[in-house]
Amino acid sequence: MIPAHPRARQAGFTLLELLLVMSILAIVAGLFGFALLGTYRANQVREAASQLTGDLRQARSEALKTGQSASVTVAANSSTYTLTRAGTPQTRTLPGGVTLTGVVGLNNIVYVAPTGTTSGNGTTWTLTSLGGTHSLKVKVVGITGKVMIDATN
Repeated sequence: MIPAHPRARQAGFTLLELLLVMSILAIVAGLFGFALLGTYRANQVREAASQLTGDLRQARSEALKTGQSASVTVAANSSTYTLTRAGTPQTRTLPGGVTLTGVVGLNNIVYVAPTGTTSGNGTTWTLTSLGGTHSLKVKVVGITGKVMIDATN
């Protein structure tokens, strides 16, 4: 059947309209992807800080329970540290490419049995994400060996 008007416009989108909508969607997806990546790296740093503080607290607890000294030794600019309990060293790796970038004070914390105390100097270790965009500090405070995670820089 022939349309009544030969110049009658058909319904649909032009190529220009489709390209404009696709470019807007690509920009929104890119922004969402960068935000998601930042959140993912921040979570990796939090997980690594939780792992390190958990091992420090466990070392102190075992020094109190077993009567044998326990220690945690870190290496700057590395993603590993050594946990020594009952004379047995165990190398631990931080998750997701997180590295220990800054060591202020000691790189070795020894919890002395039977009191579970340290030498009293305290230390601060900085955990940094891959790319250096996110960081947290793990602090061991004074003679008590209390462990804290500090997000302020």
